[in-house]
Amino acid sequence: MTKTNYQEIAKKLVAVVGEDNIVSATHCATRLRLQVKDRKAIDDSQVEQVEEVKGVFYNAGQYQIILGTGIVNKVYDALQKTHSFSEVSKDQMAKDDASPLQRAVRNIADIFVPIIPILGATGLFLGLKGVLFNETVLNAMGLTPNSIPEWLSASVTVLTDTAFGFLTAFICWSAFKKMGGLPIIGFLIGLMLVSPALPNAYAVAGGTAEPIMAFGMIPLVGYQGSILTALITGMIGATLEKKLRKIMPNAMDLIFTSFLVILVSVFVALFVLGPIVHAFEGQAVKVIEMFLHLPLGIGGLIIGFLYPIAVMTGMHHMFIMIETSLIATTGFNPLITVCAMYGFANAAVCLAIALRTKNTSVKTAGISATVTQMLGVSEPALFGVVMRTGMKAILVMLGSSAVGGMVLSLLGIQANSYGLAVLLSPLMYIYELYQVITYVLVGIATFILAFILTNLFVIKKEGNEVSAKSPAKKSNDKVYSPIEGEIIPITEVNDQVFASKMMGEGFAVLPSKETITAPISGTVKMIAPTKHAIGIQAADGMEILLHLGIDTVELNGEPFALNIQEGQTIQQGQTIGTIDLKMIEANGKDTTVMVIITDSKEAIARLEYNQDYVQPILGS
Repeated sequence: MTKTNYQEIAKKLVAVVGEDNIVSATHCATRLRLQVKDRKAIDDSQVEQVEEVKGVFYNAGQYQIILGTGIVNKVYDALQKTHSFSEVSKDQMAKDDASPLQRAVRNIADIFVPIIPILGATGLFLGLKGVLFNETVLNAMGLTPNSIPEWLSASVTVLTDTAFGFLTAFICWSAFKKMGGLPIIGFLIGLMLVSPALPNAYAVAGGTAEPIMAFGMIPLVGYQGSILTALITGMIGATLEKKLRKIMPNAMDLIFTSFLVILVSVFVALFVLGPIVHAFEGQAVKVIEMFLHLPLGIGGLIIGFLYPIAVMTGMHHMFIMIETSLIATTGFNPLITVCAMYGFANAAVCLAIALRTKNTSVKTAGISATVTQMLGVSEPALFGVVMRTGMKAILVMLGSSAVGGMVLSLLGIQANSYGLAVLLSPLMYIYELYQVITYVLVGIATFILAFILTNLFVIKKEGNEVSAKSPAKKSNDKVYSPIEGEIIPITEVNDQVFASKMMGEGFAVLPSKETITAPISGTVKMIAPTKHAIGIQAADGMEILLHLGIDTVELNGEPFALNIQEGQTIQQGQTIGTIDLKMIEANGKDTTVMVIITDSKEAIARLEYNQDYVQPILGS
């Protein structure tokens, strides 16, 4: 086997994206995240050809390159060694087109991502301890718990308890690093919050210790496991440090800036922030646990359904903080358990589609994406196969994930760490035989359920292939303009996903009238809830996506009036609705109407343009 050259991968990525185009660089567990000046200057196809790249997409102001766990760390390190891109750009927030909520979630996620490896490893240590020190296992070896040597017990305790005992210090360190402060100061502040001089928070909660009362009214305790206290303290401290360094004389900066940051941060944490946030955090964890243990597995059902949607929108990172709080407070993580069924369901739907399609490129990409998903990276399967197949595939994936989450919640299954997915995820349950066996069985059942449902409801029985027939068999039908206006090449639209033909070959229209007509004869297969997108399938299998405007999904269907419904047969030229161009323009959106032949990636060599229609010319 040849050794992967991560330095070369980083070099190629910078060359394609453009060194001058990169404002800042960071990464999460699976993706290299680049803040770029000009997203349109990047050729996605060239990026995807780089070794180890599993896919790309642009979301929340970041160009995200999917590399996978482990690989992304090495590529990022290689990138920083040669280029030293800023991890947090000074003008990033000003240029970022993400919403305030997306930015907040992303920033919090960036703080917790560096901590995932140590908590994941600690979870495995806890699992091994549960197996090796189990009474049944010890009895089989002719031993009892009392037979375990003190030195061995102490050594194992060091491995299993240290990360959680000093979790506050790790979070403060990471918060300082993310916010642009000096990480070592954050680490020291975090250590002070769990100082042995303070009563241990777990001992106080267990009734074996009493808090120290300050001013006769403020309880002082250690903040072991207090995630929010550490997070907010770290943010406050780093912000204060940056402000002080701007005004502190150079001769005094080295000592007095650190002195003031530590003094103010620890004082605020111990006497103001801690008592309030710690109490809130305790109640919040109880509420989350209560929700997860709702009768009939309802909590698991809801979270299992919502988590994949959070992945689609990039909001899934907010789960990391909740999971960390659960582990630190209770020692267990039932949240990742119900979320994990998404991976099994997503892999199954992707595999079912790949096995049944006769489109060689879809088959190859689908099988590759399934393997990638089984190893914990979901985006290639989700964005590249499942979402592009249609709403039925998405609903099967969501439903299977929800059912799996509900069953696990009913059976009381919960991990003792996080950071592992699909094939490796059972390692988070080896601390108890019942847990690991039940988790594996439910995971397999979820996979089988999603696979069967995909074959029954997503894939047509005729010809044993995915809903669209093989593109190579498509006839050269004319695709007419759905609206009066100027026909332009799809490459000229102001949307990189469509312009790069990621969704397929097609054309666009700059509309001059508001009446929408059917571009081909066929069956209405899909109408988006927001009415901005319509899927039509011709009798010969050609699939057309009619996309009304750009980013008009945000208008919740208000500019569109449709007089058709899913399952209806329509004729080319038939009026199917109207579009309010003035309303779209008033909301700052683009009125361009796009017609995409979604199954055309390899079959169509070119389009011949006429005044009112285009003629697809098939490739060899």
